[in-house]
Amino acid sequence: MSSDKPAASLSGEILPQDAEGGVFARDASEEAIQEARRWAGKTVTISGVGGFVCVNSMNDFVVSTSFRQATALVVEPVDDALYGRGLVAFRVRDAHNKYLAVSPYGDDIRNEAAAALARVSPLLPEHISDVVNFATDEATAEGNFEGAGFNYRPLTATDGPPTWLQVFELEPNGLGKYGVRNRFGSYWRSEHWNKTVSQSPHCLGDERWRFTEN
Repeated sequence: MSSDKPAASLSGEILPQDAEGGVFARDASEEAIQEARRWAGKTVTISGVGGFVCVNSMNDFVVSTSFRQATALVVEPVDDALYGRGLVAFRVRDAHNKYLAVSPYGDDIRNEAAAALARVSPLLPEHISDVVNFATDEATAEGNFEGAGFNYRPLTATDGPPTWLQVFELEPNGLGKYGVRNRFGSYWRSEHWNKTVSQSPHCLGDERWRFTEN
C-alpha cells in the first residue's frame, strides 16, 4: 500500500523519490561500481590540491584540508537496496560512528523539501519556508566569482549509520584520481584558499582526489 508521506532517513531528511513516491535507489556507473568494490573495507587517506582531507574533532568535526596531517577514513559499502549499487560511505577511523556528510543545497532540493513538508505537515507556509531555509543551503548565482551552482559550507563528519547525505559515488578521472559525487549530483571540492572541503557542480581540478591505502 502506498503512502502520501515522503520517505525519510533515520536522521529525518527527505529522501530522493521516483515518480511514484518510492525511494529512488540509483546504481552508480559500472566503473564506479568496480571502484567501490576495489576500495570497500580499506582504510585510506584522501588528498587534493589543498592537501589531505582532515576532520577536526575540536572544531565541530568540520572537514578541512592540510599538508601536515591527514585523517584516516574507512571506506564502507552501503546497502544496495537502499541506495543502489556502487555507493560507499567514509567513516572516520578514530572517531566513534562519524561519517563524512554533505549539506543539501540548490533550488531543486529546496523546492522538493518545501513540497514534501506542505503535503505532510500542519505548518503554515511561512513556517515551511523557515524550516527549508534552516535545513538546506542556496547554490551560488551566476554573479558569483566562480559562477553558479557552488556551495561553500564545508562538509562535516556526522553520526551514522549512513544516510543519503553520507553516501557517495567514486568517479575515476584518470591518473589515479576520483571525483567524489553525492546522491544529489554535486562533487567534493578542495576549497584550497579556505582549507576546507565544500561542494561543486562539476568535476575539474579542484574536485579530483587521490586515495592512498594506509
